Amino acid sequence: MSDNKPADKPVGPMLQIELADEVYEAYTNNVFYEASSWDLKLIFGQLDQHEGGVKIIQHSAITVPWPLVKIMIYWLKGHVEAHELVNGKIHIPPTVIPIPAVLTEEVKKSDPNAEAVYAIFNRLRDEFVASLKS
Repeated sequence: MSDNKPADKPVGPMLQIELADEVYEAYTNNVFYEASSWDLKLIFGQLDQHEGGVKIIQHSAITVPWPLVKIMIYWLKGHVEAHELVNGKIHIPPTVIPIPAVLTEEVKKSDPNAEAVYAIFNRLRDEFVASLKS
């Protein structure tokens, strides 16, 4: 198929999915991202305020190759849009809306792509904020 649309019937053998004997499950309300040329490491953690301060306790990490990251974006966006269709907009508190890091002259001098990357994250933030409005 040249247009990459789903076929009317499965192509090849049916996919079987099976959980391993030991599957680790945990709750996360924080994700830290470590990017490399090869992949993206997602480090999951949870906010901990019980000692009076604010800290994140990181408990697990998964490293994902870039092609799978792009596929995950498709599935995540689809799930978010479907959830909002059924349940209404997901509320994001203003205090947790992402803010890109400050672009310093030092970073600009050390990385020829810094300004373009900064522009990407600012554009994505603007699109994200716009998506929060009804």
